[in-house]
Amino acid sequence: MAEEKGMGKVIFTVFVIILVAFLFFHFYKVNTIEKQYQSTVKTVNTQLEEANKEITLMKKEIENLRYKLEIAGIINEVAKNNFGIAQDKLDSLVSKLEAKKHKNIDEIKKLQDDLHILFTKKDNNKIIEQLGVLQKTIEQ
Repeated sequence: MAEEKGMGKVIFTVFVIILVAFLFFHFYKVNTIEKQYQSTVKTVNTQLEEANKEITLMKKEIENLRYKLEIAGIINEVAKNNFGIAQDKLDSLVSKLEAKKHKNIDEIKKLQDDLHILFTKKDNNKIIEQLGVLQKTIEQ
């Protein structure tokens, strides 16, 4: 009977040692997986921030291209000597910029006033030159 108790203690001790080893291995794996997860989340967040920056830059570039296209339409009307239509398109463009609260709106409005004067004089070259200045001001 003493041998059975001794054998039972040995089996119990081996069982406890194996159980402790499994628990240690489990916690080690969980810790490793958690570190990998945190690393992956950090990488994904970094990539997401970069993608958002690129999207913001692309939106700004698209907006600038739309304004360039509108200014090109105004220049086209000036070339056709349609100063009234050109002036209406200019006013529409400035209204859009004002609604979007463009950072250079005060300067843009001054250029608009200058262009209104030039439209009455019907000086194509100076109008086109001022529209180029307007385009650069919008892009700033």
